[in-house]
Amino acid sequence: MRAVQDVRFDLSAFGLSETARCGALLRKAVSGAPSPDAAAQRVADFFYDSLADGRDGRACPAVGVFLAGPWDTAPGAPAVAGPPAAARRPALAGFRGPHRHRPGAAGPDPLRVPVPSPEAAREAPLVHRLFERLEVAAGDAAGAASPGGGVGVVHVSSSQEDGLEDLLPGQGVRSVLAFGGALAPGEWFAVVLFSRVPLAAEVVTLFRTVTGSTRLALLSAGRAAPAVEADAVRALLEDMESLVGQRAARLQSAVAELRSATTELRRSQRELEQRERELREEAAIVELLQEAGSALAAELDLDALVQHAVDAATRLSGAAFGAFFYNVLGETGESYLLYVISGVDRSAFDKFPMPRNTRVFEQTFRGLGVVRSDDITEDPRYGHNAPHHGMPEGHLPVRSYLAVPVMSRGTVLGGFFFGHPERGVFTERHERLVTGVAAQTAVALQNAQTYRQEREAAMELQRHLLPVLPRVDGIASASRYLPAARDRGAGGDWVDLIPLPDGQVALVVGDVMGKGVRAAAVMGQIRTACRAYAQLGLAPADVLEQLSVLVDGIAPGSIATCAYAVLDTRRDRLRAAVAGHLPPALRSPGGEVRFLDEKVGPPLGVGRCRYAEQEVPLPPGSRLLLYTDGLVERRDRPIDDGLRRLRELLAGPVGEIEADCDSWLEALAGGQHDDDIALLYLHRPEDASQQVVTVARDYPPVSGAVPDARDMVARTMREWGLRHLANDMMLIADEMVANAVRHARTPLRVELRRTGERVVLEVTDSSPEEPRLIVSPPGEFGHRGIFLVDAIATRWGTRRIEGGKVVWAEVKTS
Repeated sequence: MRAVQDVRFDLSAFGLSETARCGALLRKAVSGAPSPDAAAQRVADFFYDSLADGRDGRACPAVGVFLAGPWDTAPGAPAVAGPPAAARRPALAGFRGPHRHRPGAAGPDPLRVPVPSPEAAREAPLVHRLFERLEVAAGDAAGAASPGGGVGVVHVSSSQEDGLEDLLPGQGVRSVLAFGGALAPGEWFAVVLFSRVPLAAEVVTLFRTVTGSTRLALLSAGRAAPAVEADAVRALLEDMESLVGQRAARLQSAVAELRSATTELRRSQRELEQRERELREEAAIVELLQEAGSALAAELDLDALVQHAVDAATRLSGAAFGAFFYNVLGETGESYLLYVISGVDRSAFDKFPMPRNTRVFEQTFRGLGVVRSDDITEDPRYGHNAPHHGMPEGHLPVRSYLAVPVMSRGTVLGGFFFGHPERGVFTERHERLVTGVAAQTAVALQNAQTYRQEREAAMELQRHLLPVLPRVDGIASASRYLPAARDRGAGGDWVDLIPLPDGQVALVVGDVMGKGVRAAAVMGQIRTACRAYAQLGLAPADVLEQLSVLVDGIAPGSIATCAYAVLDTRRDRLRAAVAGHLPPALRSPGGEVRFLDEKVGPPLGVGRCRYAEQEVPLPPGSRLLLYTDGLVERRDRPIDDGLRRLRELLAGPVGEIEADCDSWLEALAGGQHDDDIALLYLHRPEDASQQVVTVARDYPPVSGAVPDARDMVARTMREWGLRHLANDMMLIADEMVANAVRHARTPLRVELRRTGERVVLEVTDSSPEEPRLIVSPPGEFGHRGIFLVDAIATRWGTRRIEGGKVVWAEVKTS
């Protein structure tokens, strides 16, 4: 029998499949029992060993199996009247548990079933009531109030009955399950399970079928009549079919509920996904509005500002493409219209003229209000203006149309225009979003235009205050001034070269703290005073002392730095004093580089202060560089790294000083300088062959300028004895002059210079557009000339000047 006990059943999760398996294993375990009592013991053993508590522990600390027997009438007890079935009493035939009550033991026997009487009910009230209820349940199942009429199940939990734990002290009994019924006419059985597991009502119901299996198992140990055994099998099958039917109906109901719940869940999921998409879109819009607002509020560069604005508005509106047309005032005060594009390449609109004030555009350009159309081609204002009468040929298709004016204090600053090839794209919400961006753009445009006007005023003042370097015999000099690349405005940087009466030369570089018109004005006063002190013949230290007092008086609280030096070309000596400024850099004829940083004093503006001087040799062949901190200091580069890089450039190959200046500015600043840059660069040629020789010609912007410039270059190269370079220089002149004629279309100047072993060709025009190395697509032959210049020249580059630019190329003579 033990061999079939390998399977254990979790009483806390007892289900339909467990019911069938449990019954089959029970019948197998009891099969072959030699007597009813032996069968009852096997039943007790089976339930005791097979039922688990869900934690792999035993669920029932005790199991009792009762079989019906004659009432044993105690001596002196009255006779019991009643039907024959009542003349039998249940007796304990099988038991498994931790103990078994013995005669004479203290305490009541929890499994003793006394003769039915009021006194017996008082002796064992719980067990007595269980059997009474079991008789009723079995009788109800058979259709008659008789203990032998059918099977029944009775369950008592600790919540229903106090003192369950007292039945088997220390065993944790939480419920008692009794089930039983008729075995044969006049005989019946009962099984009592003392359980540590609270039994659910569903599990109790399933034990009705287990009761039928127990009945069959007990009948197999006796000599039951075939009709009785057949009746037991039929009853078990009916119970099982009823149970399966109930479960099937419940399962169908559960499936229907599950389907309904699944449908509802899917609908809820779709709604949730839709809501999530909407929230994500809303979050993206809020984030984009915040990003656009921050960018517009912080941006002062007009070109970047309008591009930010149209990019943000195009994304918010969902347009296929968008444009922003805006008005700009030129240097002479004239107004002209510019535009930026978003969503498509700008080249898609290059061949179209600027829009005129047609009936469609009028409302926007005049600031009369927003225009939103689901299909602009059906608008009565559309298509009335020659020569296109609608969209120009080749224009991107537009059906949905949205235009919003950008206004400030009643003045139209520009307008947003958006298009989409499909109908009905733009909604009222899109209109509100773009209108909000337009309001932010108007404020940002006003700020940017005000800033641009102030910056241009400061730069104009700065340019007028900076000197034109005079020519000094025996010295080649070059200077540069570059305002901060972006957003900082012009500052107070300056350089100066001052010929002195005794043949000496004063060299000055300085920087006034701050930006804007005030810094430029203070710089101009300092520069003028510096020239006056220099003409008086004051020593460098005395000049700086006087300037410090001056700055303290004219601009209290302002700080300026300055390096002042005097070059004596007859003695080949340089005397210098430094007031809080970066030290001048000196390159000897042999190529060694040193910074004159031995005696640096405090900045100007701290009152009267004595400054120290240092004197160094500056023989022919030497080079001297004075500069401001913008050349070597950047946000992403410490000043020490910039000075180290400057030392490397000075110690490397050098050539014609103008070309050196441009090359070093590109290497150190590269158009990304955060501060103004001013520098003064001097070279003392070693002999007459190192003197600068210059030939220059002016030309109109016509095609005839190209051969004339080529002839001038060829003739000059022959005169200088450089015939072997004539062809190369003529090719360079061809390309550079042709570019100026074709793209700048302004009067131009061609200058050819020779310094020692280098020849430099410069072409000056009034266009700000700089040549770039651009690879042309196959089949196109434009943009090839600059590659030719790049291949022939030792080095080449461009520099901006007031009113235009200079393109230069340098070639070695040997």
